[in-house]
Amino acid sequence: MFSSANSFSVALLKMTEEEDESCQQKISNTLHVLGCHHPEIVFTTCHEYLSHRSTQATPPGVVVLEIMTRIIKDTLDQISQAIGQQAISLAVLWMTMSEAKAEIQEAASNLLAAMSFRFTNEIVQLMMENFQQGHLPHVYTVKTLTKMSIENVYGMVPLLKPILTTMIPVLIKVKEEELKSAFASALGSFSKSILIYLGNNGKGADPTITREFFSTEISIVYNLLFKVWLEKEPSKFNIPTVEALGYVSNLLPKDQLEEELSKLIRAILTLFEKQLGHFSITECLRRVLEIATEMRCAGLKILMDTLLNSLHRQVCLSVNLDNQLVTKSHTAILCCFTVLASTYTDSVVNFLLGKLENGDQQVRAGTLDVLRHLISSLSSHLEPQKSQIVAAINPALLDKSSNMEKKHVAQIICAMAQQGYLEPEGGEMMVEFLIKQCSAPINSRTPATSRHHPDQDTKKDLVAICETAIFMITDSVKMEAALWPFLLEWITKTQYTKAFTTICNCVAHIAKRKLQTSSAQFLPTYDEAANLPRPQALLAQLLLVSCCPYQGGGRGAAALRLMQVLSFSIHPATVPEWKEQLPSLVDYLQEHTEASLPQKEWEEKLLLFLSRTLNAIDDQEWMNKLSDEMCKQIEIDHCCPEEKAFLYKSLGTVLHQMPSKNIKEELRQMLQSVRHRESSEREGVAIAIGLCAMAHFDDTLGSLEEIAHSSRSKNGNSFFNILQDKPDVNGDKAKSTLLLCYGNIALYAPAELAQSRIESHILPAVISQFNPCRQGIKLESRDLTLKLSLIKTTTLIAKSLRSSHQIIPFYFSRKGELLRYMQQLIRSEPPDQLHTPVRQLAMMACAHLVQLHSESNQADTSQLVHTCLMSTFSLVPSELEKDEHMNGETKEPSTLFGQTMTALQDLLKPILLQDLSSEGLQAIFMHLEEWIVSRKDYERERAMDTTLKLLKYYLQTLHVNNVTPLKNLGSLIGQLMPRCADPLPSIGQMAVDSLDIILTIQLIYESTDLDQRNEDLEVLKAVKEHLAIGGCSIFFQTCCQITEVISKCLPRDQLGNLLITLFKGLAVQHPSCSSAAVILMKTIIQRRGSELRDQVSEILEMLKVPLQCVPYKMVKLSVLRSIAILASHNTATVVACLLTYPVLSNEYIRDIWRSLAEDRQCILLTMTELLDTLNKQLSSGEKKTCSVSENLIQPSALETLAPVCALDVMITTPESKETVIKLFPQLFSTLLIYHCSAVNVHLPKILLPHQDLKQREFSAEPQTSSSRDVCVNCVELLIKLLDQSNNQQVVQLMAETGGWDQMMDLRKSHRGVMLLAKAMVQYAAPNLTAIVAQLSVFMLTVQECQKVTVAAFFGELLKSPLALKLKLTDTLMTRLLRSLLKSSSVVQFLCVRGLRNITKGSPYSIEKYSQPVLCAMISLMTTGETDNDLLMFEVLSCLSRYLEQLRANAIRPFILKIVTGIQPFFDAMCDKVCAEAFCVLGKLAKCASQDPKSYLCQQFHSNLVRLLLHLNGSSTEVCRACNSTLRLVIPLIGSPKAFSQIDKQLREVMLDYTGFLRDISKQFIKEFPDRIHSYVTDCTSFFNNPKEQIRSNAVTLSTFFFQPLEVHSKPAQRATWWSKYKSSG
Repeated sequence: MFSSANSFSVALLKMTEEEDESCQQKISNTLHVLGCHHPEIVFTTCHEYLSHRSTQATPPGVVVLEIMTRIIKDTLDQISQAIGQQAISLAVLWMTMSEAKAEIQEAASNLLAAMSFRFTNEIVQLMMENFQQGHLPHVYTVKTLTKMSIENVYGMVPLLKPILTTMIPVLIKVKEEELKSAFASALGSFSKSILIYLGNNGKGADPTITREFFSTEISIVYNLLFKVWLEKEPSKFNIPTVEALGYVSNLLPKDQLEEELSKLIRAILTLFEKQLGHFSITECLRRVLEIATEMRCAGLKILMDTLLNSLHRQVCLSVNLDNQLVTKSHTAILCCFTVLASTYTDSVVNFLLGKLENGDQQVRAGTLDVLRHLISSLSSHLEPQKSQIVAAINPALLDKSSNMEKKHVAQIICAMAQQGYLEPEGGEMMVEFLIKQCSAPINSRTPATSRHHPDQDTKKDLVAICETAIFMITDSVKMEAALWPFLLEWITKTQYTKAFTTICNCVAHIAKRKLQTSSAQFLPTYDEAANLPRPQALLAQLLLVSCCPYQGGGRGAAALRLMQVLSFSIHPATVPEWKEQLPSLVDYLQEHTEASLPQKEWEEKLLLFLSRTLNAIDDQEWMNKLSDEMCKQIEIDHCCPEEKAFLYKSLGTVLHQMPSKNIKEELRQMLQSVRHRESSEREGVAIAIGLCAMAHFDDTLGSLEEIAHSSRSKNGNSFFNILQDKPDVNGDKAKSTLLLCYGNIALYAPAELAQSRIESHILPAVISQFNPCRQGIKLESRDLTLKLSLIKTTTLIAKSLRSSHQIIPFYFSRKGELLRYMQQLIRSEPPDQLHTPVRQLAMMACAHLVQLHSESNQADTSQLVHTCLMSTFSLVPSELEKDEHMNGETKEPSTLFGQTMTALQDLLKPILLQDLSSEGLQAIFMHLEEWIVSRKDYERERAMDTTLKLLKYYLQTLHVNNVTPLKNLGSLIGQLMPRCADPLPSIGQMAVDSLDIILTIQLIYESTDLDQRNEDLEVLKAVKEHLAIGGCSIFFQTCCQITEVISKCLPRDQLGNLLITLFKGLAVQHPSCSSAAVILMKTIIQRRGSELRDQVSEILEMLKVPLQCVPYKMVKLSVLRSIAILASHNTATVVACLLTYPVLSNEYIRDIWRSLAEDRQCILLTMTELLDTLNKQLSSGEKKTCSVSENLIQPSALETLAPVCALDVMITTPESKETVIKLFPQLFSTLLIYHCSAVNVHLPKILLPHQDLKQREFSAEPQTSSSRDVCVNCVELLIKLLDQSNNQQVVQLMAETGGWDQMMDLRKSHRGVMLLAKAMVQYAAPNLTAIVAQLSVFMLTVQECQKVTVAAFFGELLKSPLALKLKLTDTLMTRLLRSLLKSSSVVQFLCVRGLRNITKGSPYSIEKYSQPVLCAMISLMTTGETDNDLLMFEVLSCLSRYLEQLRANAIRPFILKIVTGIQPFFDAMCDKVCAEAFCVLGKLAKCASQDPKSYLCQQFHSNLVRLLLHLNGSSTEVCRACNSTLRLVIPLIGSPKAFSQIDKQLREVMLDYTGFLRDISKQFIKEFPDRIHSYVTDCTSFFNNPKEQIRSNAVTLSTFFFQPLEVHSKPAQRATWWSKYKSSG
């Protein structure tokens, strides 16, 4: 444990070298905690750390010493003697080292002071060593002893005598001022410790230690301090010396003090004059005076005049209260006066009273301050001088005094009152002085803190002091006789209204005290005290000042409290009523402030209180006196119009309670006394007259009509003529007062009289003022006050009719007329400025008027709403500033605008209430729509705020059973949701709240339970606060959360309306709003896209125009992305709908197709659907083609072209690459088929000579005039497809070989397809399997043009060995063989060629397909178009190729059919066909045997002549074929010798045909004499051959057969041949 604590301590101490103060503080705290648990370990560690450090290491050294000090203070008793001794030595070393800094020395000194509580002797002994041998000690040695004496009094005082004994010899040698100051402080501290020690003998002090114990040393010290350091060596260390003298002088013996007192006091006073107001000097003087008076020193009296004059001069100096030392010095001076006055009372008092007669106010103020202090501290000593003091102060009560002097007067009055100096006779004068000062006006322009000089007190300071003084006087029971009931007289004195709060509080305080000691009736009667106000006057005044309760420091609450205390004295009947009501009124004031108090509501509470009070009193005579008192107060010139207005209302309330009283005089007095320029007084008198009308309707209305009539007459005594005698009366404002009176009469009229009197008497008088051209003055130019009064009167009339018609059914015929007048007033206001409340009040009037029954006119209502919205929303915020045109009738523009907006909303609410259906809501919303999307921020904000308020009102007044569901829910959400992302956060938050309400309404309709709330709506409340933060990520997240809620809560039938409304919001000026609309649209489509299947066409059509107007690229892309999502839900429907639009001429549709391609989920479905659509068209058998021209208008053409154009757009979209690769086989196959579907290809029947078959072009017949364009565009699309699918090598190879050009040529397209197949084999082999599978389907179609392409493609594939590798050979062969049947000659030709190609591509697979192929070829030769040379040539060529590569066994079953099939083609007119037929015959030779009777041998003999004749024909190809065939056949029918001879001749380059015939005929005659006859017969059959050369050859050959017989010929054989010939001939 020791090692851990030690190691931890060492580590922490090393860290103290860090310069970071916070780090050092944490380390210090940690070591302190550790040291409290292991004090010796940590203390030792710290000691070792400091022992190895230099004293110049300031920061760590100070920290470690402070740590040791903290540990010592908490664990001093746990430190061993040895460790303590080591720490003391170390601390002394660090403290006294010359190179040590002050911070370290101070820390070491503090450590020694802390250890002195246990190691006092050790430390003192070590300290005293510095005083030995006559050396001056270190300054911190002295300072340490000073600290020890102050902190450890009882430990150090017993040691002070030897310390002083050791220290005194050294004092003489001290020259340095710093060391002198340290010694002076030490000597003072030593003396102070001794005084403390001697003053507490009961706490274990040594009784042997007395004053005399230190007398010798103290005397020496005193002489040194006073006679040497203070008098002979005055310097800056005088202050420490003076401080020390204050304590040392208290220890001097009495005789020495008597001897030195005069010199000491004079020396101190000298310093007093030199250093004015220094606290140390004053404190020293006070201590000297205290000891002198205590010891009854006779010399003090001699110095009285000097002392008093000097102290008085000091006390009269201005005091800076902000300087604490100066304030303490001033207090010390006052204490000096107290010390002197306690012994020499008369001398001090006479001196001070004499100074009061001085003309200098500063002197009088200082004197009053001293007197106040003496009265408070030495009351018993000054008892004989009471009357003398009071008489001396009375002149100071005059108003000529300064504020400073008045302040001191107030303070001394307070002190005198507390000590009972004020008798009833003199006390009232001083109380009156305080009240007058409290009611003095305060210049509000001069702040209380701005003083020209510290001693110049402001009025506000004086009032505060006087209020405090009077409160303190009131609290004194001794002053009750002087204050009661004297203070009551001041309540009704209006000149002292500013002090009303103070007076009320004081009176209430005294009255409560008297209530506790006497009966309730403590107030003397009016007869007993003539100056005492009557109870009615008290009530009237207290009510009046309560009107503005926060003026005068809260006089309203003070008046109400006083009223409750005086309740019994005012009238006994009010006690229970006021006990119940007044506390609640006071609480109401405490709950509010002057800014928050609703003044109108407060006045209504007071009037209600007055009314209930009068009901409780129920004394007509008493109330009559009250009305008289109020009438008297009306005549008083009130500075506050609001108070006078309330006085009018109060008088009206009183008169209302007196139905039997004749009130005409009161009415006249009110109307004549009102200041018409003051709006509050006009309102007040009008309300008062209205209150009178409640009980005196006919008299009030009659009096008002008389006044109105007099205004129109020329009688010199008329009301208005009398008013015009007053210089401040304006005629229009007086008429305004009259109008307001009419309005209030209507408002307060009894229900049974209101309707009839309003229409017959009141309304005509009011409407006459609306005449636009009355006296040539337009309504717009009327006085503002008059216009406002007209509006207010209209409002009051509407309120009256509205309340009365609820009891008695009433139809107001003039409602429309008044509404038009109100609109006219609204339109007369400046459209972009707001300086008057005309708009606000006119709309409030309209709000009341629209609720009256009349003929409903929707157009008028719509016009009213439009007018009000236009006049309010269009106000420019920058114009809503107060300017020079504003007057008393107007308010701050910002406040006025807020009230105008409230009035507008209050108008719209009753209009909405008239029709709570969705149509009614939509009617209001139609007017707000244009403002919600305004380009101006303030217009949008106002419209959104109004919308939110209306929706809240709609929700509050909603009754599901009576109202149909919201049919326009989707439209409302579509308008509001984009506003959630408005640039103004406030608009966004209001939009979220609006959506919350709308969706709540929808849920209410669905559940019919007002308490049921969908949990999803709680999300809206959570995200609303996020809108104020801002930021793109937060904005996107918030919008997504909102749209999620909408998508879940919106009914299915509203989805279409929502989307259509959102489309309109795509082109708004704010990108954020457009983005929000897109987010909602995307979410709706993503979540509920399947429910929009029936509306796809409408959605796409409605999007057409808005999408083209969207100015933001990202928004447009998001809209297109939404369409892609819609397509993923309804692929077939969307694709079918899009295909009805022309793709090439419509960029909108192209963008949509492009967006579908960019969507990974959608592109696969869309392309698949397009392929299916196109394949159905291609497979349907309908030869529908189309032009790529933009002028195309044929529906059938559009239907066919649209899918291809759509695929074109999608394939060329970069994002579609992955899907294109995936669907490449299907796309390639479909486009390849579509390419050939526009052309009908025919195979020529005549094969021209000298023409290469490979270069042969088919004849093509386009199905339409634009078929070539279709081919070209399809080829281009194929190129794009190959590029997008990473098959650029195919494209390049086709370009190099001219394949694309051939595919674009209608006659060569099949050759281009073959080249394409070849390129695909070379570079796109992996896709061939799927392509073949796709194309195989089209081999079964009825369209020949499609078969042509597939046959050409398949045939070319068979040419490559890859077909066998990919296991495609079976499929290809099967499809080609199957297509031979019932197909056109072109298809048959290409199929045969494809079947022939297998001999190159898969020669080892020929035998597998030999049987069907041979059968097919034989069938074509026997039943096909044998007259088609091109086809037959291809068939024979294919047959030849197969026979060449097949084994004999595979051929033998077909020999007969083959021979039979080729026979007709030996005589074909087409040389190529003829030659190929001979080649086939030659290929059969390998199947023959040497048996002359075999079928093949017989066939060879039968065709031998034919071969010989064609050997020298006109066709080289035929000659060559016959040559080859003969070389194959001859070995089978002749001897080897003959074969050798014939073969030799046939191989010659230039054949001697005649010689050859001669030789071969000879050989045949020799070897086959029996067949010569048949040979000759065969020759004769060619004599009629159409070819001349063949006929010639036949004659020649027959001639050779008749050549002379050779000798070696057998006679019998020749005879036989010849006889046969003759017989046959």
